[in-house]
Amino acid sequence: MQNPNLIVAAIDFGTTFSGYAFSFRNEYQADPLRVHSSTWTSGSSTMSLKTSSTVLFRPDKRFESFGFDAEDRYSDLALDNEHKSWFYFRRFKMMLYNSKVSLMGVFYFIVTCFHFYPHRQYRHHHQQQHYS
Repeated sequence: MQNPNLIVAAIDFGTTFSGYAFSFRNEYQADPLRVHSSTWTSGSSTMSLKTSSTVLFRPDKRFESFGFDAEDRYSDLALDNEHKSWFYFRRFKMMLYNSKVSLMGVFYFIVTCFHFYPHRQYRHHHQQQHYS
């Protein structure tokens, strides 16, 4: 029986940076080294396969942005002195170990954050293995 999974995804939720990658089954069967990942950019035009582990919530506690977008948005708010009622969390991963938030809750949050970024450009990565 063929495996019913259509996609394999990996999320790297790090203390400083976070990212994700995925591969569709039909693409994997054609080329096992084809992997999709997001290219993140910051206000300084830095491009990376990971974004900062930063999240910003509006004063009403609704999600605003994640990663470099959260940093840039909060910076703009601070420059206009409009940041005081916003909720800005940076490098918050370790705080989750002592909280009552479940691992599935964190996973759901991450997937939701990435879902808000359908405009991300996906890059195809072909990893080459070198044998000595």
